[in-house]
Amino acid sequence: MILAAALAFAVFLAKEKNFRKHCLVLRLAVAAQILAVLALMSPAMVAILEPGRPNGLFQAEVLLHHGLGLAVVLLWIYINLVYLGRLQARPAPRRAMQAAAGFWVASLILGFHIYLKLYY
Repeated sequence: MILAAALAFAVFLAKEKNFRKHCLVLRLAVAAQILAVLALMSPAMVAILEPGRPNGLFQAEVLLHHGLGLAVVLLWIYINLVYLGRLQARPAPRRAMQAAAGFWVASLILGFHIYLKLYY
């Protein structure tokens, strides 16, 4: 929930053209996301994907959620390297940002669904 609020606030900051705060909020949000993945989500994913468990749509959903999250982190690294001048922009940073935002929203929605399915 906090990450969803941070993402919404970052979008608001971008629309207000306050890019310095936008970048700060996203850097903090991605750092928090990485910590949450390491501390909370990875152990749960290992249990869900444990060998011997029946394969099904739920496992596919977990893997898709995981893949989208990895794509967000990779795009975030790419965008930061472009803005630091360490990489030449290909694709355009704006397209990469829009893709990252879309992937993050999709991953959040799947994450909420996975959470509800596991705990309710």
